[in-house]
Amino acid sequence: MNILFLSQIVPYPPHGGVLQRGYNIIREISKSNNVYLLAFVHPDTLASDELVEESKQQLEKFCKSVDYFTLWPKKSTVHKLLAFSAGFFYPYPFSTLAHRSSSYAKRMQEIIKDNKIDVVHFDTIGLAPYLSFNANLPTIMTHHNIESTLMHRRSKVEVNWFAQYYVGLQSKRLRTYEISKSPAFDMNIMVSKNDEDELKSMSPTVITDVVPNGVDTEYFSVRDDQQEISIVYTGGMNMFANKDAVMHLIEDTWPRIKQKIPDAIFNIIGQDPADDLIAISKRDNSIKVLGFVDDIRPYVAKSAVYVVPLRVGGGTRLKVLDALSQGKAIVSTSVGCEGIEVTDGLNIHIEDKADDFADRVIDLLNDKQARLQLGKQARKLAEDHYAWTSIAQVLNNAYVEVKQKSVDKGH
Repeated sequence: MNILFLSQIVPYPPHGGVLQRGYNIIREISKSNNVYLLAFVHPDTLASDELVEESKQQLEKFCKSVDYFTLWPKKSTVHKLLAFSAGFFYPYPFSTLAHRSSSYAKRMQEIIKDNKIDVVHFDTIGLAPYLSFNANLPTIMTHHNIESTLMHRRSKVEVNWFAQYYVGLQSKRLRTYEISKSPAFDMNIMVSKNDEDELKSMSPTVITDVVPNGVDTEYFSVRDDQQEISIVYTGGMNMFANKDAVMHLIEDTWPRIKQKIPDAIFNIIGQDPADDLIAISKRDNSIKVLGFVDDIRPYVAKSAVYVVPLRVGGGTRLKVLDALSQGKAIVSTSVGCEGIEVTDGLNIHIEDKADDFADRVIDLLNDKQARLQLGKQARKLAEDHYAWTSIAQVLNNAYVEVKQKSVDKGH
């Protein structure tokens, strides 16, 4: 089949989150389909012309064509301020405003006209306005999470009253938009059963299928590196949820861990760490802010425990799948491992209270055999349920289904 894949971001490099899912999905579906990719360039991910060109060369290995577009709010500080100001008065979600592009719409129409496109894949609800340029082709919408729920959770933990109000406002607009737009797509792809149930409760007429997030089990394999008495967190610090998780652990959990295990180290990996986080690490040499690293695997391997103290989020966290695949002992909040078929006490430990979270980490740091047993079951779960090859096949089946329904309708 010919798949037109509309993305809100260039899915490269495949370092976490939507980038990792997008890259692996495109790589796998291209084995049996022709993929035409349209994507917006995020300068915080691709910060130079050389990186942009490298990403294009990599994605062209899988795609028939690759076209990039400018995300207008990220052109400059002035554009960013203008965009957020307009977001107050724009009646629809900010994401739909941010992704407006006449050149994107024009190129979409050209590809549809010049190629026999079978299915148009919309990879986020923020791209739903492009449905009007779809030429009545079969459509699929991916919900990486229930965006309105993610924004609502974020509004509850924002400290600044203005941020609370703005994020809360966007949450309400997103909820209305998700309810109204999701039924317009022939299939809504959810990354977890939890998200599927929530979307159906919001909009009962939607047609859904679950295509979970996955992991490259060969790349993220178990390593025999000598472990240090440390914990590790991975995730871009330019994302609110990741920064909030790290600060929450440092303020509410880390003192209890240090009291019991004075030599413990907290390794924090992720691009663009904030100045306040760097300042904390300078005052406390047990907190290591490593920033962006080319390969997280050695750092994760040498750390005894992988922590996921997330309080904000939705969908499923690919970082957790990566850690499972590496056979790590993991301690997570319920939000952190939401949507993943983990079992508390078997292949992960789940704790939501700061003191309980700390005690579980302390127990694992003190018990190598417990870490090994938890990690062994974690790896088994990753191998049995979350390999990308089988996950992409589920998505491919969804493409076939929506195409066949369109044929049956005579489109």
